[in-house]
Amino acid sequence: MKQAFAVKDQAILDAAELVLDEIKAIGADEGETWVSRNVLTELYYELGKISMVRTVFSDKVSVKLLKDKRKGTVNLNSFDPVDIKQAVADAWQSAGAAEPDEAEGIAELHENLSFSAGDEQPDLDKMYGQLVDMIADTNRDFPLISYDSIGIEHNHNEKLYANTNGVRLSDEVGLYQLSNMFIARDGERASSFNYFGTVYKDPSERVLESDRVRRILDETQRQVETEQFEGSFMGDLVIMPGCLENFLWYIGDTYLQDGALISGTSPWKEKLGEQIASPLVNFELIAEHPELPAASNLSGDGYVAENMPLIEDGVLKNFSLSRYGAAKTGLKRSANSVGTFVFGNGDTPLEELIAGVEKGILLGRFSGGQPSPSGDLSGVAKNSFLIENGKVTNPLSEVMIAGNLGDMLRDTVAVSRERENSGYWLLPWVRVKNVTISGK
Repeated sequence: MKQAFAVKDQAILDAAELVLDEIKAIGADEGETWVSRNVLTELYYELGKISMVRTVFSDKVSVKLLKDKRKGTVNLNSFDPVDIKQAVADAWQSAGAAEPDEAEGIAELHENLSFSAGDEQPDLDKMYGQLVDMIADTNRDFPLISYDSIGIEHNHNEKLYANTNGVRLSDEVGLYQLSNMFIARDGERASSFNYFGTVYKDPSERVLESDRVRRILDETQRQVETEQFEGSFMGDLVIMPGCLENFLWYIGDTYLQDGALISGTSPWKEKLGEQIASPLVNFELIAEHPELPAASNLSGDGYVAENMPLIEDGVLKNFSLSRYGAAKTGLKRSANSVGTFVFGNGDTPLEELIAGVEKGILLGRFSGGQPSPSGDLSGVAKNSFLIENGKVTNPLSEVMIAGNLGDMLRDTVAVSRERENSGYWLLPWVRVKNVTISGK
């Protein structure tokens, strides 16, 4: 919900105003602060039993000030006035030793607003019931699955951005989150570890009613015995939604965000408005979406975030630049620079998408290093299956894949009609051709 600026917890506002008062008093030209208070309530299941029930309170304050374009920053975990005053003094000293940077600055004054969503107080009974139901449902439907750990938590966070230009923006969010680690075990045989995470508003939902969760558990059970193959071939990747998220983070970091554009290493730095991917590729950053409770209404640099397309029908529409990145590069500041993803679904049913693969991999997880500045990457395919003659066949082990992110976007030949939702993202299956796949 969006409304005129208001802060529920007065201590947050008091801390922010004290930071700004101290920034002005010490002689800085301008400054900003983020102040937040978080309450985490957690149930933790480990080694066959609930091992922890706890509530953790945390306060955070970040300070940034500028003098003659020299920046000083300090972070602290206290609202105590003595600590805040010392933090501003430390930031002032840091600025004195810094090099000037003409791109430095703070957010301009626009409309001051507040946002709120979710429950402030957790429902522990429902959280406990959800955990018990999840274990019982798994034992009944997926008997080979063994959970190493399960965490069910409720996070209530109220945060405030304030600066010396008069900007005041706040966001209060209460969300539930479930995360876990598990393997499938059949006698002496075991799969590799797998996991899933989900964010949601209602803890009364049964987790195993999700098609996504059931698919992941079923695939893990089928991976207790894997196979290798020799040699290598050029084939297709069918990238599952959870793995696609990983690749989208790589794409942002390599082509679209501050670092790559400031350094000039992004191959797309001169390609706004150009076709850089298959027309099937539609990828956007989300600030507000009815199915994605983890979406953030505030950017990290003191602005209200907006839904923003990055790639539309294969055309590069926007970069993902902060205020600083825009000032540094001379490009436009982006309407969104956070990481809640939506990838547009296609017209191809998943069954048909797989049926079109002569030889390739159904890729569940990718384990590799950061791509090179040009987008080259290589790594190990985890929780994955061989596809032969349009059929998913053997679960695989120790298979390497190599390719280039830009080429993979251009070589996207099908996008599934189906999508999955984690609360963080809404993503389909994507089929990419011409990837190098290597066995032992």
